[in-house]
Amino acid sequence: MADRFPKPEDLPPADYSDPVIEAYKKDVDRTLLRENLKLTVDQRFRKFEKALRLARELREAGERLRSKR
Repeated sequence: MADRFPKPEDLPPADYSDPVIEAYKKDVDRTLLRENLKLTVDQRFRKFEKALRLARELREAGERLRSKR
């Protein structure tokens, strides 16, 4: 079975900067990522479940509106 992780000698140097990643970084709000990483795993799951409930409620509300037409 192949190793799951690359060997240190196979990794790029620590100061390597991938231009593709750098191009995408400008469009990512990393403050939100940092704030989420401050939460415990349980807190993140609860936040995710809350977002899923909201998405479900919005979808159901849209379906109710469409069925009234």
